Amino acid sequence: MFEKLKANILFNKLLKRPDINVAYKMVPPTDSWYETICKVHNSLSEIKKLPSQELEIVSHDNLKLKGLYYKGTNDLTIVCCHGYTSHAEREWAFPGLFYLSLGYNVLIPYQRAHGPSEGKRITFGVFEHLDMMLWINEVNKINPNGKVIIHGLSMGGGIALILSNKEMDNVKGIIADAPSTGFNDFVTNISNYVFKQDGERVKNKVIEKFIKIYNVDPTPHNIFTCVEQSKYPLLLSAGSNEGLDKLFERLEELNPNSTDTIILPGCNHGNGMYKQTKMYQDKIKKFINKVVK
Repeated sequence: MFEKLKANILFNKLLKRPDINVAYKMVPPTDSWYETICKVHNSLSEIKKLPSQELEIVSHDNLKLKGLYYKGTNDLTIVCCHGYTSHAEREWAFPGLFYLSLGYNVLIPYQRAHGPSEGKRITFGVFEHLDMMLWINEVNKINPNGKVIIHGLSMGGGIALILSNKEMDNVKGIIADAPSTGFNDFVTNISNYVFKQDGERVKNKVIEKFIKIYNVDPTPHNIFTCVEQSKYPLLLSAGSNEGLDKLFERLEELNPNSTDTIILPGCNHGNGMYKQTKMYQDKIKKFINKVVK
């Protein structure tokens, strides 16, 4: 009952532009996230000291999207995809400094409806993957003979994998941390959690509203369809506490020849690069050395 009303509330709640100015609050040293949050704050301070260039693209639906470009010393560029309602610089400062230490260029775009980028709503990869293709085109204008690695986290990891079956010049590989699986699964999980027995009907109404507003069916934009048709080597990572082993097994079965995985012990969603830094960075370096020739 009242499924349409519930769907409208959920649609507006989930997809509205977030306030990304709320910083991670410091926690006591006894908190399990203390070390991670310290690294987030310290690395953001460090990367802000480095010279960067503000770039802008215009999306297919005429939104001005902003990004920061840090120039390295060689022709490989890491294009970063941030997560749902996240702050792009804050999320990518720590891994960005790592990539810059290797001499790579780093592009940190703000997704639509985040930070300085325009847009009222998040589409959870349906349009963001198109935006990222434009960012890759922009990188190729800067380095026409360069190479590109796409690295995404959470929703950004899902976006990166949605890109995996797209033709993109100079892209050599994709890294996806704790990837989301797609818009439909996202809405399904939230609908079932919030509305219990009405969840399936509410989910269907949310998808109907999405199609009505954007004239696009989000259903094909899922990582399973795209990974099965992937044109690039993939590296999947997650913390051992996330329970993504079965998801990764399924993705490996869909694309067994070019999918590699790493499970980071004792880590939760998104903090593997902070808690198992050497293990993860060594894996990334090995992956990049293998796919970039």
